[in-house]
Amino acid sequence: MTQYCNSPGRMAIILLCMTFVLIMPVQAFTADSLDITIAKNGDATAVFRFTLEGLIENAIPQSMLEEQLIKGLSSGSEPPTLVSMDRSRATIVLKKFANTYDNPQGTDYQTSSMDFRKAEIALKDSAVSSIITADFSPETATLIFPDGYVRTFTNIESLPSITHTVIDPVKAASAKAAQTTTGILPVIPAVAAQTGTLNVTSQPEGVTVWIDGTNYGNTPAVFPGIPAGEHTLTFKKEGYTPVTKEVNLNDGMTIRLSVYLAPAEPTPTQSPVGALAAGVAIALCLALWAARKR
Repeated sequence: MTQYCNSPGRMAIILLCMTFVLIMPVQAFTADSLDITIAKNGDATAVFRFTLEGLIENAIPQSMLEEQLIKGLSSGSEPPTLVSMDRSRATIVLKKFANTYDNPQGTDYQTSSMDFRKAEIALKDSAVSSIITADFSPETATLIFPDGYVRTFTNIESLPSITHTVIDPVKAASAKAAQTTTGILPVIPAVAAQTGTLNVTSQPEGVTVWIDGTNYGNTPAVFPGIPAGEHTLTFKKEGYTPVTKEVNLNDGMTIRLSVYLAPAEPTPTQSPVGALAAGVAIALCLALWAARKR
């Protein structure tokens, strides 16, 4: 008899605990590091390390993670190729990650940029967005060039494009020999930077313009010297709903943008009362059933 009396209470507590766990948000995915090793031809191999956390560690299908990683690490004209992946690490080949330019002493490498937020946005639009939160921006991102030069970035939402010159010993020796013979060092032509311009106006004015995660200033404004390629523009102003746009800027191009931000509506606070009420109702039904059994 004592067992029956205690059983409904115990079951109610268990149900309430389960309900509480189900309605709590869980940080499921955290990017740890991204190491990109660039080959001589400009292709690259990326090693992406991450951590799955919380009670739903095994609830994220690996196929979904693979799809979002491919989106987040997309950079060049060709889509990335996934070589291998487990529950903590992925290896990906990035074709044409860096453009190469010859000069009299070696080769200039200009890397592609990456926007890690693409994967986060895609995951938010998926069916599991209500129970899974993810941070695809790695704590550290490292670029390793063919000559061993390393460039490291920390806590960034996007990886910028950078240029590095790899010295070829044979070309450098030829240049030095020419200097010794003629006394004049051959002129090394500088690689012309491929840039464009953004001319941005907005309604209302005073909107902050973020380009690939970097604050460039407020509207209205003209932003010259933006590297050519794909960029993610985010427009923010307190009291208004942010707007995000994707642009593809060509060398020498000027893109004119006119952006409208709608006033932000108060976000209703989601309450777990409904879920808790369902859990309590189930517990009461079980308690009544146990009482009748007595």
